[in-house]
Amino acid sequence: MKTSAYKLLIIGCTFCLLGACKQAQQSIDETLHPKTQKQKTAPTSNTTSTSTEMSVSSIISDATAGEEQYKSIFESASTLDSIQRELQNLPKLKGKKLFFLRGFYLYDYHGGMISIELQDPDRPENVDTYTYSNGEWLMQNPVKISGHFPLKLLLAPLDEVKFSTAKKVYDIGLQKAKDVEGAQPITHVYFNQIKEVHVKEWYLMIKGDRRDYQLTFDATGTLVKTR
Repeated sequence: MKTSAYKLLIIGCTFCLLGACKQAQQSIDETLHPKTQKQKTAPTSNTTSTSTEMSVSSIISDATAGEEQYKSIFESASTLDSIQRELQNLPKLKGKKLFFLRGFYLYDYHGGMISIELQDPDRPENVDTYTYSNGEWLMQNPVKISGHFPLKLLLAPLDEVKFSTAKKVYDIGLQKAKDVEGAQPITHVYFNQIKEVHVKEWYLMIKGDRRDYQLTFDATGTLVKTR
C-alpha cells in the first residue's frame, strides 16, 4: 500500500511539474515572441482618422452652407412687415395695444436681429425687451426704468411705425455711401422717439476712411438731414 501511494504521489508531482513547465514555457515564448496587434489596431486608427476628417469636413461644409443662406434683413419690405406681425401676434401680445419704449434697432447680421422694448399690456408698469434672431421672437429681459418721468411719456404706439420703412432708409443709405471714401457696410438702422420734444425719426451711420456721417429720416423714411 505504501508503495502504491508513493507511486501515485510521484505521478501527481510529475503532472504538476509538466503543467508548470508548460505555463513557464508559454510565458517565455510570449515574452520573446509577442503577438503583434497591428492588424487589430490599424483599422480602428484609420477608421477614427477618417471619421474625424469627415466630421471636420462636414462642419466646414455646414458652416459655409449656412453663410450662403443668410439674407440681409433689409432685403424685403414685406418680410419686415411680416416680422412685425409675428411680434404683434405672440401669445402674450396678440390682440392688445402695444407701446414701445424710446426706440428700437435692426441689425443686419446672420439673417437679421431686432431689439425692441415693449410695455407689458397686462401689467402696464412693466417693460420687457423682445429680440428677434434666428427667425423667431423671444422675450429676453425686464427693463429697469429710471428717472422721474411718467412711463407714458416714454412710450409710443407700435402700430404707428412700420418695420418695412427701415428698408427705404437702408436703401437711401446705400446710395449715399457710394460717395463716401472707404465706406464700411451699413449694418444698423435705428428708430428713435422722444415724445417730450416731439421727435420721431429713423437714422443710420455711414463710416468712411476720412469722415463719418449720420443720416436722419422722418417717420415715413424721407431723408431730412445729413451731418
